[in-house]
Amino acid sequence: MNQTNTKTLVNYYLKEIFYRVLSIQEKHVSIATEKRLSRTEIHSIEIIKDAVNPILTHVAEELRVSKATASVCVERLVKKGFVSKKKLADDKRKHSLELTQTGELCYNQHQAFHEKMVDAILVDFKLDEYPELLRGFKNLAEFFRKY
Repeated sequence: MNQTNTKTLVNYYLKEIFYRVLSIQEKHVSIATEKRLSRTEIHSIEIIKDAVNPILTHVAEELRVSKATASVCVERLVKKGFVSKKKLADDKRKHSLELTQTGELCYNQHQAFHEKMVDAILVDFKLDEYPELLRGFKNLAEFFRKY
């Protein structure tokens, strides 16, 4: 296979994976929680769960959106029952964010999806035998981090 065909094939698979992951992820979590969630909402839940001290500014930074946009998203999650807010003792203007039981369920479903996705990749690969696979993912992640 020549360089042009290889690039065309890699581009095809990247687009196919990207669009399907987003669609399946949204559907998988929405079915599990019986509520419609956007990708941004799902990833906000993940950010809140994984953060040491989750506050709105952290969610905005991780999503790479404005604080106003993150605020709208978090308020929707509060109204839907996925997130609760508590005023910080040291700064009454800021709120600590915490997942509710429904938010925890959503997070667990999202993580299960990611585990299935990783397992599907690793079924035919042993990373110690194919370190270039991990290097390729690292290079791809670094490429996306720049944008």
